[in-house]
Parts: sequence; C-alpha cells; structure tokens
Amino acid sequence: YLAAGSTLVNGGTSYPQLANCFVMEMQDDIEHIAKTTRDVMWLTKGTGGIGLSVTKLRAQGSPIRSNNTTSTGPIPFMHTIDSVLRAVSRGGKKFGALCFYMENWHLDFPEFLDLRQNSGDPYRRTRTANTAVWISDEFMKRVQNDEPWYLFDPLEVPDLNELYGQEFSKRYAEYAAMAEAGELKMFKKMGAREQFKAILISLQGTSHPWLTWKDTINNRAVNNNTGTIHLSNLCTEICLPQDVDNVSVCNLASINLSMHLIDGKMDWDLVDESARVAVRQLDNLIDITRSSVDEADYSNEQNRAVGLGVMGFTDIIEKLGYSYESEEAYDLIDEIMEHVAYAAIDESAELAKERGSYPNFEGSRWSQGLVPFDTIDLAEADRGVEIEVPRTTRLDWDALREKVKGGMRNATLMAIAPTASIGLVAGTTPGLDPQFSQIFSRATSSGKFLEVNRNLVEALRERGLWESTREQILQSQGDIQGIAAIPEDIKEVYKTSFQLSPFAFLEVAARAQKWIDQAISRNMYLETRDIDDLMSIYTGAWKRGVKTTYYLHMKPRHTAEQSTVKVNKAEQINSGDGEKAAKKGFGAAAGGGSAEPAAAGAGASRKGFGFGGAASKGGE
Repeated sequence: YLAAGSTLVNGGTSYPQLANCFVMEMQDDIEHIAKTTRDVMWLTKGTGGIGLSVTKLRAQGSPIRSNNTTSTGPIPFMHTIDSVLRAVSRGGKKFGALCFYMENWHLDFPEFLDLRQNSGDPYRRTRTANTAVWISDEFMKRVQNDEPWYLFDPLEVPDLNELYGQEFSKRYAEYAAMAEAGELKMFKKMGAREQFKAILISLQGTSHPWLTWKDTINNRAVNNNTGTIHLSNLCTEICLPQDVDNVSVCNLASINLSMHLIDGKMDWDLVDESARVAVRQLDNLIDITRSSVDEADYSNEQNRAVGLGVMGFTDIIEKLGYSYESEEAYDLIDEIMEHVAYAAIDESAELAKERGSYPNFEGSRWSQGLVPFDTIDLAEADRGVEIEVPRTTRLDWDALREKVKGGMRNATLMAIAPTASIGLVAGTTPGLDPQFSQIFSRATSSGKFLEVNRNLVEALRERGLWESTREQILQSQGDIQGIAAIPEDIKEVYKTSFQLSPFAFLEVAARAQKWIDQAISRNMYLETRDIDDLMSIYTGAWKRGVKTTYYLHMKPRHTAEQSTVKVNKAEQINSGDGEKAAKKGFGAAAGGGSAEPAAAGAGASRKGFGFGGAASKGGE
C-alpha cells in the first residue's frame, strides 16, 4: 500500500501537514466567511484538498438587517476563494484545489450551475475551483414522478440544510406549501426533471457539477451521532460531518491490489496484513499531522477518521482475463472490499483496546454493533426505494459486530480515492478506473513519455501477436477493437473507458460501496451525448446506492491526425488496402503525439499504466 499525496510530499519536513482531505462548511456570517477564506489559504499551502459547502449562505437579494441592505449571494464569495486558490499554490507546485458544494434547492443554484462556463461575467465564474451538487432522495423521487421542485432562500428555511431522509422530505413539503400560500418572500418553482436535465447538460459541457447524494451518505453513515454530513471533499470520497467548530479531516492510503495477486489468485492473508498495517500507520499519522487550522486539528483528534482504499483493480482483472463489465469482475471487487473492510474494522477495534476509542464513539452506530454493510437496509427503508445491490456476505460479520460494540479507534475506516498520482508511483491502474487507452503519450513535469499497457503486451506475446500488431495498435491510438488479427477474447478484456458500458462503472462502484463506510471517487466515461441516457445512467447510480460520482469524461467528436507512425497512406491506397487506421480512441492524441515510433518497441519495459486526462486535482 501507499500513503496518499500530502503524506508523501510533507512527511519529514518542517511543516508536517500529512492529512489529505479537509471538509468545511461556510456559515452565513461575514466573520465566518472571512475566517473560511483564511483557513482555505492555510490548508492550500499545506497541499490539502478541500471541500467547502456554501449552502447556508443566503440568496442574492435576501435582506441584511444589520445595515438594511440586501445580500449579493454566495457567488461573489466563491469567486473570491477561487482567486485565493490561484494565489496560494500547493507546495509551490500547482494551484490550490477545492470543490464547492451546494444543495439544489438553493435559490441561487441556477447561477451555481454556470460557475464553470467559459462565457459570462468573469467575476461570477470559478476558473480553478470545482463544483458538486448535494442531492436529496426527495429530489430524485420528484424527478422520477415528474413533480415540481422549489428553490428557497436559506435565510427563510434555516433548518433544511441540517435535515436528511424522510425528515428532509417532510419539512421540504411544508416549505413548498408555505411558498404556494404566499408565506415565503423568496422562492422559485420549476420541474424537477427540468432542473435534473440542466444539471446534466452542465455536467456534459463542463464536467461540473459532480453529482453526490446527501441522503444515501447520511443514512449509511456509521458516525452519524456527531451531526449532519453537509458535503464531501475535493475528490468526492470523504463523508464526514462538520459544523462551525469542526473542519473534518481524513487521512488516506491505498492498497495496491496488483501486489496481492500471487500465481493467479488473490492472497487473502496478505490483503488482511496490508489492511491492518495501513490502518495502524494512518492512526499514527493523526497524532503527527498539523494543519494550522484549530477546528481541523480538533476534529482530527475527536474522530480520528481514516480512509483506506484500493488501486490496481483493472490491473488484476486483466491479469486474470476478466472483462471489466463481467460478473467475474463484479464478484471480485465485492469479495476484495469485504476482506479489506473486515480487516480494517477489526484492526481499529483492536487499536481501541490498546489505545482507547475515538472520543465521539459513544452513540455512534459502531457502539450499537452496526457495520457499514448493515446501513444498506437502513438507507433503503428510509428512501422507500430498493437499493439494487446483491447482499451476499462471505465472512463472520456477527462476531465482528459484537466486537465493535466494545470500542473503535477510528470514526471511519474506508474510502477509495482517485490515486491518479500514487497509482503512477506504484506502477498500477488508479483506483477502480478502467484503462483509458492501451498506448498513449503522457506529458509530465519531467517530459513526455509513451505509456504502454504491459498486460496487453504480455497477452499478445503469449499468442505470438505483439510484434505483428504493435504498429497497428499505435496507429489506432491504443484501440485494439478494430484489429482483425487480435482474438475476440483479448478484445473483451482490453476494452478502454469509452468502450465499456457506463453501467459497468456503476456496478463495480455499487459492489464496493456495500462495504465502505465513506465513499468512492467514481469517474464516469461516456460516449453517448443523449440527455435521456445521462438521466438513466445517473438515476441508475442513485438506485444502486452509489454515494458520489466524480468527473464525467465525454468522448470527443473528433480525434487528432497521427503524425508519429510510419504510415505511407498513398501506398496503402494504391495497393488496394482501403482499411485505414482506426481512430476510435484518443489517448495517444491527448499527449500531442510526440513519442518516437521506436518507443513502441520498448513499450513492454516501460513502467506505469496509461490513464490520460483523468488525473486528480487533489492531494489524494
């Protein structure tokens, strides 16, 4: 396993900010807005990735009683923080990284949707910060039933931000009735489907806002005794409560699954050992790290939250000969995460015996003998809609349920981060993501490198096909699907991101989410541009109990012309070979096509796996 980015960057330095994720909520108060700006500066300096909720800020035009004026709304303050991110670089290497979160009942939500647009007033745009929408079950049900959706001023509905599940639905309906009766001064009414389409059109055009589901997160939280979870983090995998006194903190590490595949089988004892050692390291980290934000250090001490994840899933299924969109792959991630979860939870219970439980343990679902798997039924009962995920278990969870009642060292144990950076360090595929392309050029601060999928090279060499097909693979920019010489069973295993069904991404995430107390940074890759397809896909994520989604990558309509392969097109045409190089993928073009043709032959000895375009902006 490897510790996450900030731990690697800042370990052993004079400023040991080793935590990776900070999750904070801006209060509707000018002093707290100013303090939040200061805190963002300090956390950014320490390379932390930040999630920041702005839902509580009153809407534009809302009254300010202290000076008898009206509010400018949250958008100008968001623009200010966006400028701060550019002013304070992370570790002197790159711009700061932050994601704004807003619930979609906020009156200024339509303007929030426009934050990432290239056109418009630059003072009402965020060029660096990302955006995510915090969605309730009530909204998803209204989308399904084609019902109206109301937007409110938070000043008039102050409790709505703190409620979730059935309590939120009940109060929301009361506010809707008050609006219709003329008892609220500021509100808008629109169709729920109309807003959902607007969200997805913005997502399709700008990759923002990311979709995250408030009620699934809160109803499935085992640390639900310390308040409402108002947002996730920069990369959408952290689910921790926060308030004016607590800036939530999480510390990350990821198990390299490819190191646990021994002679074609998962070594479950080794998985168990890695999970236990990683949990101990992460717990030790909590006592070492310093953030320069008192509320963050306090929350870190009170909750001792950690997030152990995995990387290399695609690496191992390729070695096993499984397609990403197969039952074998779904069952494997299910089994892997069950083993990781069991070992991590058990080790935290052991640590509690040695060092004591985290201060907020009493009253948590842990203290009631519940584990993350148990919360699926709780969330399903609250929403009244089935969560579509198999409930198979393999290990002795009853024994562990009894054990966690006695104490837990950590409020949370698991989260799957993007691992775009540490995946490269480890030489494996990032997180749960599929291959972006089989061959492409990657531009880094150290130069440009040709990346080759070593598993594909090995699979083709075993069949005696690598030497005869490598030029065709390079010509087709890493897409092997149109190469007649490559057998169908290899093509099935080596589909790239845009060639897979998007529902395969959701099924893998849903199976993993069964066992994870926090969430998964789930990138999505789509070839379709049909808005009804997008509605079906993201509704499917909610139905499967997926808590959050991350970047949406849309397949480009056009690809760049190849310029680095020795192809005599006139000769091809004159000789009657009308079949030109396929141009379905675009990974090779993404790097500018600067690699020398001879590099393809050396591809098998290159380390690192291809994953163009989806690198995390966070410290994770």
